[in-house]
Amino acid sequence: MLEPGTIVRSPRGTVVEVLESSPERLRIRRELPPGTGKTPLHYHENGVERFKVLEGEAHGRSGAGMRRLRPGDVLEVPVSAPHVHPHTATDKTAVIEHWIEPQPRFVQIYFPSWMAWLADGRVNGQDEPTFLSVMSLMSDGGGGTWLKGPPVAAQKALAAALAPLAAARGYRAVT
Repeated sequence: MLEPGTIVRSPRGTVVEVLESSPERLRIRRELPPGTGKTPLHYHENGVERFKVLEGEAHGRSGAGMRRLRPGDVLEVPVSAPHVHPHTATDKTAVIEHWIEPQPRFVQIYFPSWMAWLADGRVNGQDEPTFLSVMSLMSDGGGGTWLKGPPVAAQKALAAALAPLAAARGYRAVT
């Protein structure tokens, strides 16, 4: 589990600070430089997510449509709700606080791994994990987080098939 006070900076300028980490919740603060933070449409079977904009402007989605988020706005993501994390436009920045409650095994593997790759610049153009690294995390983390659209069984099979390639390319889960 991540230690509170851990701070990671990406070469692109994203800063992630762990504020709280317990079985009940993970809470991080993230500075989003222009053009970062966007995730594919996905959902979680085992937890609630919240994002609060502290500074700047971002866009995010929970449910049907995208929302513009300004300081003080909260994006609440119920269990199994399809969503896209708050992200910035190419000319905007934002600082957000992100909660996940509770902190299931997938989250305990995802965040330390992503933060290590983030620090090394081994992420995509949004400072998010690459597709191949996510396949590794899905295989190692036991699931519970899935892309919206493809059947879960197909995602599990793809993750199992691509995990060896991800490992060969240096994408291993950090625990």
